Amino acid sequence: MRPFLMALCGAALLAFSACGKKAEVKTQVSELEKAFQTAAPGTPVQAGGPASNQAPLADANACVSLALSAVRTNDFAGGVIALQAVQRMSGLTAEQLMSVQRAMQAMTADLLVRASKGDAKAKADLAAIERTRSQ
Repeated sequence: MRPFLMALCGAALLAFSACGKKAEVKTQVSELEKAFQTAAPGTPVQAGGPASNQAPLADANACVSLALSAVRTNDFAGGVIALQAVQRMSGLTAEQLMSVQRAMQAMTADLLVRASKGDAKAKADLAAIERTRSQ
């Protein structure tokens, strides 16, 4: 009886955590959007040029826009890959970098949950993300 209860509790926990993943992605994407709309170019976190140079920030905004568009069409792999490019850019604030990281984590976690349930597209998306990390 005890193994049955443990399995039942595990299944319930997995079901509840899966329901929260979509909400987590939406929350983190919303925070990402806010960080790149409202954050004025301040002190850059990464070295690589003066804060008055707007080109890196413009490129970051373009990549974030691409990521947001990808997420709206449920292309989490495209969103994560676009945000990986943002992470490598200079001139971002700490808030922006944290928002990028949290959004990537939420999307990847959602893909992992779906892949563990046998979703072939999620598995392919995770493989695509992994290929970009290994380059």
